[in-house]
Amino acid sequence: MDKIREMAKKWWFWVATILIVLVGIWVWNWYHTRISSYTPQASSWNCPANRPIKGNAQSGIYHIPGGQYYNETKPERCFATQQEAQKAGYKRSKR
Repeated sequence: MDKIREMAKKWWFWVATILIVLVGIWVWNWYHTRISSYTPQASSWNCPANRPIKGNAQSGIYHIPGGQYYNETKPERCFATQQEAQKAGYKRSKR
């Protein structure tokens, strides 16, 4: 009976450890998809050269350089790649 109790204690330890690791991975992923993208100054209409893709948070749409509305879009977030914008939940502008 003591061996069974000992094994049960170890089992819960490993379950707790796995849950902590999974939560840590989720937090890391959330941080790098939401927080790590550049947020421009309130008065800025441009994104930095290393993050040229403009994201509009209200519409959830991103605009790439050369797009029809790129120069008319005031960015709320800037992205380095289209994949980064898509991972953050944004969709590409149709124009």
